[in-house]
Amino acid sequence: MTPDQIATKADVEAVMKKLDQVERLLTKASITPPPRWITVRDYASRVDRSIATVRRWIRNGTLETNGKLVKNPDVA
Repeated sequence: MTPDQIATKADVEAVMKKLDQVERLLTKASITPPPRWITVRDYASRVDRSIATVRRWIRNGTLETNGKLVKNPDVA
């Protein structure tokens, strides 16, 4: 084993400090599910199509709608 392969006490303390920081961040984090319904503009942006195309899909019955909102393609 070479000297550069041996962790010093300072190395271990630095890693522990980073782990504490990560733990604090993870504790504060929360996952919010995406909305089930989104605007036509948002839908068009997500599927990389024009708003006119999305409105045509709505008129043709291709997309599920809820009032003026469209079902989010990211939600199963």
